[in-house]
Amino acid sequence: MNKTMLIGRLTSSAELSKTSNDKSYTRITLAVNRRFKNENGEREADFISVVFWGKLAETLSSYSKKGTLISVEGEIRTRNYTDKSNQKHYVTEILGMNYDLLESRATIALRENAAKTEEILLEAEELPF
Repeated sequence: MNKTMLIGRLTSSAELSKTSNDKSYTRITLAVNRRFKNENGEREADFISVVFWGKLAETLSSYSKKGTLISVEGEIRTRNYTDKSNQKHYVTEILGMNYDLLESRATIALRENAAKTEEILLEAEELPF
């Protein structure tokens, strides 16, 4: 059985793309905290690539933004390809089968406003007066 479940935050907003035969897809990176802290007492994260197709991709790109907390259910997939310089690359990613947004739109908006306020405060600190 090939099944994985992850909970993490989007590292950037999901952008909808289309294949040449008009199939919708989005590729996201999910920052997933590790269970244990490192020797410095800090929690590290893994950055995991997830691909969604079709209606799932369309709705995810509409309702999520950078930093959104989501759960993902999917399958681990591996593939390889050869680039233009004839080097072989191996890719491991999650094929997303389902997701759940774990925050409300209001919570996402509050986090965005807090980030904007922090940016304004940092810019104000740089003023020479």
